[in-house]
Amino acid sequence: MPTKKSSSPDVIASLRSVVPGIFDTAQRSGTGYRKHAVALYKLQLQCHDSDTEGLTGEDAFNKEFIRNLNKILGIKKREPSAEKVAKLVATFVQVSYEKDIQALAKNVKTRHDSAGVDVDDVFSEQQAGKEEEAEVDTPSSRFVELLIKYLLQGFQAKEKHTRLRCCQIVAMSVTSLGEIDEDLYFDLIKKLVERIRDKEASIRVHAAIALSKLQSGEDSDGGEVSDALLGLMQNDPSAEVRRAVLLNIAKTPMTIPFVLERARDVDPTNRKCLFLKVMPPIDYHLLSIEDRERLLAAGVNDRDPNVKRACVRMIGESWLTFASQNLLELTSSLDVVDSPVANKAMQSLFAAYPEIPENLEFDQELWETLTPEMSFIIRSTLEYFSERKDAEHIDKHLPEVMKLAQLLEGFGARLETEQSDEMRPDLEFIIHQLLLVARMSDFPDELGRREMLTLMRKMIMVPEIPENNIEAVADIIRKLSINEQDFIRIMVEVVSDVREMAPDVDEDSAENVRLEALLVSIKSLIIIKYILQRCFDVLSEGSSMYGLLTECVVPAVQSSESVLQEYGIECLALCCLLDKGLAVDNIMLFVQAVKQGSGELHAKGLAALLDIAFMYGIGDLAPSLGTSEEFVELLYAELENPSEKIQATAGEGLAKLLYAHRIPEPGVVLAELLVLYYHPSTADNDALRQCLAYFFPAFSYMSHENQALMQQIAVDSICRLVGVLKQQSSDTQPGATQGQVAQQIVTWSDPRVFEAIAAMNSGAGRRISARMGTYSQLAVDALKRMFTESPATRKVLVQMLNKLALDENTPHTLLQQMFVLTRTLSQQEVFSDMISRNALARFEMQLLKHLEVECADDVNLESWLEEPEMAAVFEFISSLDEDGDASAADSNEGEEEEDHDETEGAGSVTSGAESDSLDQHDNDALVAGLSVTSAIPVATKTQTRSPLKRARDQRLEELTREIDELLDTDTDNSSDDDPSGYVSAEG
Repeated sequence: MPTKKSSSPDVIASLRSVVPGIFDTAQRSGTGYRKHAVALYKLQLQCHDSDTEGLTGEDAFNKEFIRNLNKILGIKKREPSAEKVAKLVATFVQVSYEKDIQALAKNVKTRHDSAGVDVDDVFSEQQAGKEEEAEVDTPSSRFVELLIKYLLQGFQAKEKHTRLRCCQIVAMSVTSLGEIDEDLYFDLIKKLVERIRDKEASIRVHAAIALSKLQSGEDSDGGEVSDALLGLMQNDPSAEVRRAVLLNIAKTPMTIPFVLERARDVDPTNRKCLFLKVMPPIDYHLLSIEDRERLLAAGVNDRDPNVKRACVRMIGESWLTFASQNLLELTSSLDVVDSPVANKAMQSLFAAYPEIPENLEFDQELWETLTPEMSFIIRSTLEYFSERKDAEHIDKHLPEVMKLAQLLEGFGARLETEQSDEMRPDLEFIIHQLLLVARMSDFPDELGRREMLTLMRKMIMVPEIPENNIEAVADIIRKLSINEQDFIRIMVEVVSDVREMAPDVDEDSAENVRLEALLVSIKSLIIIKYILQRCFDVLSEGSSMYGLLTECVVPAVQSSESVLQEYGIECLALCCLLDKGLAVDNIMLFVQAVKQGSGELHAKGLAALLDIAFMYGIGDLAPSLGTSEEFVELLYAELENPSEKIQATAGEGLAKLLYAHRIPEPGVVLAELLVLYYHPSTADNDALRQCLAYFFPAFSYMSHENQALMQQIAVDSICRLVGVLKQQSSDTQPGATQGQVAQQIVTWSDPRVFEAIAAMNSGAGRRISARMGTYSQLAVDALKRMFTESPATRKVLVQMLNKLALDENTPHTLLQQMFVLTRTLSQQEVFSDMISRNALARFEMQLLKHLEVECADDVNLESWLEEPEMAAVFEFISSLDEDGDASAADSNEGEEEEDHDETEGAGSVTSGAESDSLDQHDNDALVAGLSVTSAIPVATKTQTRSPLKRARDQRLEELTREIDELLDTDTDNSSDDDPSGYVSAEG
C-alpha cells in the first residue's frame, strides 16, 4: 500500500471541494472516466493514510462520496449527466478492485522473494492477489460493501427514478465486486429477484443484467437465478427486458433451448439480436439437428428482411467458419433429405455470398459418386444460376443430356437392387435432385431428347416411384413435348400403360390383388392431376382427356374408397377449371363433399368449390347452386368449423372472392372476415390470421371503392368486436386490445394512407379532398352509436374520434353534424368516467377549431336548422328524445299527469303564446348545448320537451302558416298559435 502521508485536517477538509469537482468534471465529458476514478482512488487512500486512530478519514470520504451520489439518484432516465456519474461510480469500483489485486499480488511476491520461492513456479502474481483477497480487508473492499448496502436500500424506494439509478449502478459495478460478504451476496440476489418484477421495464432491465452477471457455475445448471432469468426471458411483456436477458444470460446446455425460442419472439429486434449477437459465438455442432432446423426455419422465413439477413450472416460467417469453410460439411450437418428449410437456407446463403457458388467446381468423379448432400449442393447451385439466367455458369456445371440420362438410369438401377431400407431414401433423394437438374436443361440435341423421353416414360412406370418424382417427370416430359396437345397425348399413353399393370388374379391373394389395383388407380389419378395442372387450353369433348375423365376420374369420385374419392374430387375440380360447362354441371357434387364429407375429402371439396367460384364467379354458378345467398351461407358455416385448416381455407377463399369482386354483399363478407380476424377463437390459427393480415391492407388500399366499403362497416365492426374482446377469458393469451383494434380499422379506412401509398407507387401528387367525406362519416356514425351502445363500447368509440385527424378537407356539413351530436352527448352526460368526458371535450375543441369558432356559445344553431343537410341529424336526435319520452311514459305511467303539472308550474314547457318564437331562455339553451332529454329513462327526471324539439315545433308552425297563406285558407285561423295545430300539421 502507498504510505504517502498528509495532514488529516487538510485532506478531510478538501473532500468537500475535491470530490464534487471530480463529479462535476466527469459530467462535462464523455471520456476520461478511468482518470477520474484513479483520482478518487488516490484521494480515498490519502484519507485512509491520514488517519491513525480509527477510520475517521475513510468515513469522511465515504460520506462525501455518498452525498454527491445522492444528487443523481432521483434524476429521470436518460439524463446525460446522471448517466455519466453512474459510469464514473462503476469505473471507480472497477479501478479499486484492480488496484487492490495488484497491491496484494505485489505483497505476495515480496514475501515469496524473501523466502526464496519462485512465484512463477507456484502461481502468477494476479492469481496470488485474487487468492489472498478474501483474507485482506482494504478500504476499497469496505467502501464497495458500504456502497452496495446503501444502493440496496434504494431498491425499495417509492420513487421509480431512485430505484432505476440504484439498479443501474449495481448492474454496472457487479462484475468488479470481488469477494463480498456471503450474507450481502444472497441479500443482493434476493433484492435483484424482487426488482425483476418491478412495474417499470427500465428497472427490470438493469436488474436482469445484474442477475445475469451473478450466475455462478453451479447456478447456471438450474438454480434460483437461472430460473428467474429464464422466466423473465419467456414471459416479460417488455421486449427490452427480454433482450437484456437474452444477451447476458449464460449460454449452457440448460439455457440454450430457451434461448433458441427467441427466434419466434414478437419483437424483430430481439430476433435479429439472436442471430447477429447471441448465436454466432456458439458452435452449431452443440445443437441437435432438430434445433438447427427450427432455428434456420425461423430465420430464413422471417417476414422482417433485417432478421432474415442476420440469419444468413450467421450461416455465412459463423457456421461456415465452424465448418472450416467447407460447404459440404455444413450441408452434412442438416437433414437435407427431409429438411423443409435447407433449400431456402442455401439459396439465401448463395444470394448473400455469390462468391460461394461461383467458386464451386463439380468434376466427373464427383458426379459418379454422388451423396445426398453433394447432389443437394449441385442442384441448389444450378437453381441459383437458373433463377438469375446465368447461362455461362449453367453451361459450365450442367452435364450433357446423354450423361444426365445415364446417371439417372444408373441410380435407378441401384435403387431397384437396393435391399437396405436405410439406403433407399438416400437414393430416392439423389434421383429426385437429378430430375430437378434435368428439368433445368434445354435439351439441345435431338438424340439426348429421345433418350431422356424414353427414360422418363420408363421411370414413371416404376411401381414404387415417389409422388414428387412423378411431378418432376411430368415437368420434364412437358418440356420435351412439342406443344400441349403432344404432352397430353404422351401422358395419356403413360396412364394407359400404368392401368395395364393390373396384377394377375390369384385366388390365394385376393386382398393383395385389391390393394395393388387400388395403388394402380391412385397412381393413375396422381398422373392425371399433374397433367391437368400443366394444361391451359379449354377442354373439348373430343379430347383424350375426356376419356380419362370418364374412365378414371368419375369412377374414383363414385368409389367407396375414401382415398380414391379425394384424388377424384381433386382431378374433377381441375377439369372444371378448364371447362365452364363441366363446372356448372358438377358444382353440386362439390357442395355435397363439403356438407357430407369429412377429413381430407371435406378440405379438398371446399378448396375446389372456392377455386371454381373464383374462376367463374358465384353469379354464373347460381342456377346450379340455388341462390348466391345459400352459397355464401355455406362458406360462413365453414368459418365456424372446428378444424383450423378448414377455417383457414374458407377465410382465404372468401378473401380472394372479395378481392376479385366475385361475391354478393361484399360489405357483409368484409365485416365477417374482420370480426373473424380479431376473434379470440382464431388466435392459434396462424394460417388464417397471416392470410387476413395481408388481405385487409391490400384490399383497403387497392381502390377508393374498397376503402369506402371498409369505411361503411368500420363502426359496426368495432362495436361487435368490443363485445367479443370483452368476453375473452383472462387465461387466454392476450391479443390486440379494443383500442388497438379500433385504431387499426381507422387506419385501413384513412384516405391519407391510401393516397400516400398511391403517390409513392406512381409518383403523383396526393389528392384527398374529394375522399374525406366518407372518411369523416365515420365520426358521425360513431357519435350516433354512442347514444345506444354499452359504456365499454362508448369508451372505445370516443377514444377513436381523436384518431380521425380531421383537417381542412373535411366537409363543413359533416363538421356541423359532429358538433350537434357531440354537444348532445355532453348535455345528456352519457359518459360517467373522466377519461371519456375529456376525450369528448378534446374532440369538441377540435371541431370548434375547424368551424372557426372560439367557443360553443358562438355557434348559431338556429341558422343550421334551415339547412337541408342537417335535417337527418336533427331528426335522429328528435327520435332519441321521443324514444326517451315514450320509455319514461311507460315506466312512469301512473305519475305522468302529476309530473306534467309540476313542469308546467315551473314554466318548463312553452305555452301557446310562447310557441310563435323561441324566448331568450330557450335560445340560450339551444346554443349552449342542445339539451335533449336522455334516451335512457330515469324515474326522478321530469319529462319535458327539449329546446331542440321546441325549435323544431317552431319551424313546423311557421311552415304551416306559410302553406295556409299560399292555399288561401281561412284567414282568421286562430288555431295557428295553438300547439294542437302543430299536431295536425305533423299528421
